[in-house]
Amino acid sequence: MYRFTVVNNKAEQRPVVLFFCLLSVVLGLYLSSFFSIVVCITVNAIALCWVWQKIVAIHPESGVIILEPKQIRFENENLKVQGQITPKTKILNTSVWLHIKGFNKRQWLIISANGVNKQSYARLKRAALIAINGEVESK
Repeated sequence: MYRFTVVNNKAEQRPVVLFFCLLSVVLGLYLSSFFSIVVCITVNAIALCWVWQKIVAIHPESGVIILEPKQIRFENENLKVQGQITPKTKILNTSVWLHIKGFNKRQWLIISANGVNKQSYARLKRAALIAINGEVESK
């Protein structure tokens, strides 16, 4: 069992904003009327707000992670997640997107590299890799 704290785990908004801005520009280039361009930008702004709310909901700023051999538990004042890390987990450059299968539901949890120390982040990535690739039996 390994326990560590997550502090200052802030969501990175630049990629999300960039995606929706580029989507608005590309769609705006192909639209002919001014009204359709305004509608496109408005719909993309609403979609940006909705996606950002979803990302912030699964990206807690602080809490405690307890890693056990085949289980993970995350707790803070607003969120309690416990379950098994599934192969849908994604390891990105500066964050780990954990897909956790709980008792009755599945949840996503995003942990950024700047939210934990290097050793804890390495252990979290190792646990995620084991879940993604399946545990390899040693001889």
